[in-house]
Amino acid sequence: MADEILRETRDGADEQPAATRTDQVYREYVREYAREETREDGRKRSARSRSSSAANGGAKGNGASAHKISMLPGTAEYPRNQWYVIAYSHEVTRELLKRDCLGDPILLYRTEGGRPVAMFDRCPHRGMPLSKGWLLGDRIQCGYHGFEYDADGRCVVVPSQPVAPTIMCARSYPLVEKWQWIWIWMGDPEQADPALIPDHEAAGLDNPKLFSEPYFMMEISSNYLLMYENLIDATHVTYIHRGLFDQDDSVAASPFRIEQDGQVVRWTREMKNEAMPPTMRQHLGMKGDRVDRTLVIEGYTGNLVVVKIHFTEPDYPETGENVSDLVMAVTPAGPRVTYQFVNMVTSKPNLDPDRLRNLRVAFEQDRAALEAIQHLFDTLGPERCPEYSVKADAGALRARRIIAQLIEREQTAN
Repeated sequence: MADEILRETRDGADEQPAATRTDQVYREYVREYAREETREDGRKRSARSRSSSAANGGAKGNGASAHKISMLPGTAEYPRNQWYVIAYSHEVTRELLKRDCLGDPILLYRTEGGRPVAMFDRCPHRGMPLSKGWLLGDRIQCGYHGFEYDADGRCVVVPSQPVAPTIMCARSYPLVEKWQWIWIWMGDPEQADPALIPDHEAAGLDNPKLFSEPYFMMEISSNYLLMYENLIDATHVTYIHRGLFDQDDSVAASPFRIEQDGQVVRWTREMKNEAMPPTMRQHLGMKGDRVDRTLVIEGYTGNLVVVKIHFTEPDYPETGENVSDLVMAVTPAGPRVTYQFVNMVTSKPNLDPDRLRNLRVAFEQDRAALEAIQHLFDTLGPERCPEYSVKADAGALRARRIIAQLIEREQTAN
């Protein structure tokens, strides 16, 4: 590639403006760049060659796959051909925003027309982060040598010469803005089908009968699968969040059933005449101290978890059925860093002034636990960190297999 750039710059025979003559070359390059990136992921996975036992949810290779997928929390792999939330809508403005996703540095901004843009945060000339540069109209100017890139990532200005090399570009990523989230596609752009984004109305975000509110984004220093399985595991709330969400062991000890709908795994618990701790009574806006509630947790393919709480107050039937749901996106920033985007969906406006503070207390407890687990895993290594699963882990193991199958399909295709 460097030879092509030097040859084109040296010859300079093409006087046609770069923005018109590079379209086809650029599109072909970006497609091949994304395919090569996914192939490189596969080569790295193959080089690691870590076998994942059936108990860890590993998907077996089918001849085209070079190894079993590693789904051990602490080092779990992630699919690239999938949508992930990269930011809240309000975070992406005319100011340059730096994020990471699946190990890629990502630059985010909006065009003058309001369209969100995501591109690889590295100038292909000498490697300067583009987020250290300036936004000129809809173009990014590199802060090192002044090269300019349009919103599609194409280099359109090189100050030291009249023509920009056709092959020089920063990879751009497909984005979809939905509800108050911006979703990014990290894999082959030709497979970036918006229909693969989880159903926002089913999650409650776009349901006109409910009230949805964005809360906060939290960064956790752990592998994404630790975060994801924490959210789909209701049994931990009794102990890590002692006295916040239940009393005694009402959640951990309650019977549950597991269902699978396509790539969504669902856990359902039904609890009758359950005593609620003060924080939950305040959070749910209850009149009394006991509820009949149904707790449903839906885990999508590693990128979204919906925790649905539907409850009635047996002592106050006139209050009817109420909804208090948490909708949380899970995005691997890298192998050992995860973003969590937390949102609330309720059947009536949540007027609790402490709602954010109380939730943050719970999520900080989760973060402390997950980072301690990751630190111990990194210190001891996978060979000294075996896992033993129990009945309550059946759904999580099923979710691991679904994610592993997505990764395996990517490897097979490449």
